[in-house]
Amino acid sequence: MTARVANRRIRLLIALFAATATIGALTIELRTYESFLLLLGSFFVPLFGVLLADWLVAGMRYRQSDIFSAPAYRPALIASWLIGFALYHWLHEPPLGPSWWVDIVEETRQPGVGIGASLPSFAAAFCLATIAASVTRRRSAVAPYPS
Repeated sequence: MTARVANRRIRLLIALFAATATIGALTIELRTYESFLLLLGSFFVPLFGVLLADWLVAGMRYRQSDIFSAPAYRPALIASWLIGFALYHWLHEPPLGPSWWVDIVEETRQPGVGIGASLPSFAAAFCLATIAASVTRRRSAVAPYPS
């Protein structure tokens, strides 16, 4: 295949993608994506807090044993993430999620602190994960290795 034919195919592909994106932008109402994007935020913001806390407690680096010899599940870190996730949803105005969750959030009377949901959920997950990772690492440092 010559360079000229390859360039034509690339230009055609670019034109097709540009036309598809333009048609999609004009026809799809972007407000329907807001709840999806907020759900992504509620998932990844506290997860980043947990990962950052674990990394900092590990000395800002992971050794090979931290990756390959680590436990398959760390319940305390998972709980830290879940608490951050739930806090994000509880603080977000209006509540997001399935109707049963929205009903629970509305019954608990959201505090309306006015700072959003990302920073508090990150801070909660980060603090809880820091405590959990510190305790876990301290226990593993004290416990003798199995022979």
